[in-house]
Amino acid sequence: MVNSRFSSENIKKAHFVGIGGIGISALARHYLALGYLVTGSDASDSDILAELQDDGVLIYKSHNADNVSKDVEILIYSTAVPSVNPEIVQAKNLGIEIKTYAEAIGDLTRKYFTIAVSGSHGKSTTTSLIGLILLKAGYDPTIIVGTKLKELGNRNYRKGESQYLVLEADEWNKSFLNYSPKMIVLTNIDNEHLDTYKNFKGVVAGFKSYLDNMQSHGVLVANFKDKEIRKLAERMDRKKDRTVIFYNETKFKPHSIGIPGDYNQVNAEGAYRAANFLGIKRPVVESVLREYHGAWRRMEFLGEGTFGNKFSKSVKIFSDYAHHPTEIKATLKAFKEKHKNEKIVCIFEPHQAKRLEALFPDFIASFTNSDLTIILPAYRVLGRDDKDNLSKIGSLKLSVARHELAEPKDAFALTQELKKRRKKVFYSPDFESIIKTLNNNLESKSVLIFMGAGAVDANLRHFLG
Repeated sequence: MVNSRFSSENIKKAHFVGIGGIGISALARHYLALGYLVTGSDASDSDILAELQDDGVLIYKSHNADNVSKDVEILIYSTAVPSVNPEIVQAKNLGIEIKTYAEAIGDLTRKYFTIAVSGSHGKSTTTSLIGLILLKAGYDPTIIVGTKLKELGNRNYRKGESQYLVLEADEWNKSFLNYSPKMIVLTNIDNEHLDTYKNFKGVVAGFKSYLDNMQSHGVLVANFKDKEIRKLAERMDRKKDRTVIFYNETKFKPHSIGIPGDYNQVNAEGAYRAANFLGIKRPVVESVLREYHGAWRRMEFLGEGTFGNKFSKSVKIFSDYAHHPTEIKATLKAFKEKHKNEKIVCIFEPHQAKRLEALFPDFIASFTNSDLTIILPAYRVLGRDDKDNLSKIGSLKLSVARHELAEPKDAFALTQELKKRRKKVFYSPDFESIIKTLNNNLESKSVLIFMGAGAVDANLRHFLG
């Protein structure tokens, strides 16, 4: 692949391995905004790759040593990419500077007044709100968020000219331990990413280490009703003159936010308290909240109808990223409250077999607000599930074989447990069977929520055309 834009010897070049990821794609856009010629590779095609190409990034849709030329200044790779990747090996042989995504983001946090939003749940929404509030208030922030926002042209990144960086800081693989923010907004701590932390005690220890990395004279905006956060805040090292601002202490004045759910009220309150500390008044905050109607894959409304007679009845379709039991339960509750006179239908694809097994009892209790539930095979995460047998997994689409059924606590077992508690629960081994099950069981005024962090959204959008 040749592009004349990439032939100049006077312009710095950066190469990204695994560039299709939601986080690393935002960082690639940052380098592009800095004037770098940006190249990147990914083994799987996606809408994100197409959007990056539109932005001016040269994309290789495979991993090959030839993708890395000797004039590349820095190679940045996703932590999901193994160190034996041929492009990483090539960069080492050529003496090119190599950083993980987390290390490169860590460098940025020390260059900006970084407002890092962290926690097991609610990061994307809270990050989006803070970024948009600062933008509305004229603070001109740089924004890196783990979703796409229509306010940013359906992108996950914005280049600002001020000192402020609003960042979604992920705890998986201990990525956030590379960061040194000036302000941390901490939403909650839950039993999540146990492949990284082993148990809840390990999760809490990870967040403690992260808080220790906050800069001197930093600010912690902390959810008071989360007892682990409260303990960490109370034990935080005050020698560095850090400030703690609690939110959600008592019943606060409701925000007129354009998305439903008590948890989103709490996210909005956290965003408000962070903005207020920076000198932004409540009327500015409320004007942003009123206009905010969600982000990509966060209670995202995709349309209403039969969609070319693909469904037997007219339905409303939403896509949502929820994949942890706490998120599933809260999201379905919010849908139920908003659509009181409609049937709630949840089509759920478990994300990561290990998460499903570790939190199996919690998953069983998560679907109480779903009138009709369809469970798909678990999406196996490259590099995190079946590490010794990755070559046999295939393309990781919804139509994968039911190889998981031999596991003790898998998607089929979840279906069987849910059937003991609720009438309308079905297992679907592939996307085609979902549609058949839906059309045999749909009632008038149904709301369909396609839920999960894996392939379910891409398959849905392809199906809808």
